[in-house]
Amino acid sequence: MEAVPGRPRGTSLVRALAWFVVSYGLAVVGYAAANAVAGRWFGKESYGLFVVVVTVSAAIGQLGLLGTHRGGLRAAAQGDGELDDATLRLLRADAAVASRLSLPLAGVLSGVVMFLVADADTPTRVALGVGFALLVLFSGQQKLWANYLRGLGHVRQASLLEGRSGGAVVSFTQAVLLLLAWQLAPQLGLAGAVGALVLGFAVPVMAAGRIVHQRLAPVAATELELFRNLPGAVRRNWRFAANQLALYIAGTVEIWIAGVVLTSEAGSEFAAAQRLALLLMIPLTSIQVVFAPVSARLIARGETARLESVLRTGATLAAVGTSFLWLPMLLTPELILGLLYGDEFSSAALPLFLLTLGNVVYVGSGLCGVALVMSHHEGTVATIQTVSTVVRIVAGIAAALLFGVAGLAASSAIVTSVTYAVLWVQAKRLLGLWTQPTLRPQWGVLRRTRS
Repeated sequence: MEAVPGRPRGTSLVRALAWFVVSYGLAVVGYAAANAVAGRWFGKESYGLFVVVVTVSAAIGQLGLLGTHRGGLRAAAQGDGELDDATLRLLRADAAVASRLSLPLAGVLSGVVMFLVADADTPTRVALGVGFALLVLFSGQQKLWANYLRGLGHVRQASLLEGRSGGAVVSFTQAVLLLLAWQLAPQLGLAGAVGALVLGFAVPVMAAGRIVHQRLAPVAATELELFRNLPGAVRRNWRFAANQLALYIAGTVEIWIAGVVLTSEAGSEFAAAQRLALLLMIPLTSIQVVFAPVSARLIARGETARLESVLRTGATLAAVGTSFLWLPMLLTPELILGLLYGDEFSSAALPLFLLTLGNVVYVGSGLCGVALVMSHHEGTVATIQTVSTVVRIVAGIAAALLFGVAGLAASSAIVTSVTYAVLWVQAKRLLGLWTQPTLRPQWGVLRRTRS
């Protein structure tokens, strides 16, 4: 079978990590700026609703991907420099099913639902419906193309599209557009904010899609039958889909619970604290994205000892980064909340503290999830995350009803801690790998490993 180029060669893991850390750092700045603008635009009365709309659209986009983004990443990364034409055809077929069929369908259906449930005049409902549909489509495609680019070895392009709120370019663009919408047309409200987010996604996502299509050009002449390819795409990737959806919902479902169970002001307080606490997860998330293709290749080769050194050294880097972010949240939470969202959000200090505890345990578990998923144990991860999500919903509702915002935050922290402790144990049991940070990191192994 003829082999065709699949990955640009010569990018070391250290260089790939450096590209991602810089890009992800810029993405975090854009993410924080966008939330700061939204917090001041909508205030405690409506900021929680804004966050709910953003997170729900992203969750639907995750579902519409059918898991093809993570399946494509693993398949492309295991090619280790070259991909045969059969693998390229599979990658192209799965990407087409997601980007041309399932994501547009998910967007249209969710847009119709948004139109029906929105409490506004008809023009605003239409704008919200169309905007929400496009937000689902673009947020899903952003994840699809970012994972494909990473798997195919396009480190720089992938890095710019990965991170909070769609990556550095997207998050900065969205922050600027939100600021303009707030200053020039604040009367547009939520519809204007959604439109700004959509426009921020559009150009970077379409540019990334073009690069991926160029990489798959050797099999571009192959006829695509979307409905015929759909069952195969689902069969190959449904475990990835379940895992990614459960993972995303686990990180956002308490915001939805707060929006339903608590008052609008309390819900906004929790949303602000939760969005800020997510920053603690960024260093490890950065490591996970960069180390996923490496993990897939080393596991395929059976180099578990080397992989453990890579994973634990990477986890150590993440833990150091998290410590710098955690310290100010512990010492001056009111100041940080006030500076980012406005003084009225300073009362969310206790929920912020509680939420950070669970996220620190997540960081302490290291890269256990990546190791399991890239070793074809994605079903195990999906099961654990799904059970965790169910527990999170039940416990979160009870805690919110009984103890308010602080109770919901405490429930979230406990469930997060237990979930990642279980995943950490499973990585050792199934793969024989420890993934937690180490006091003796092996920096040389990162320089000698190719991304």
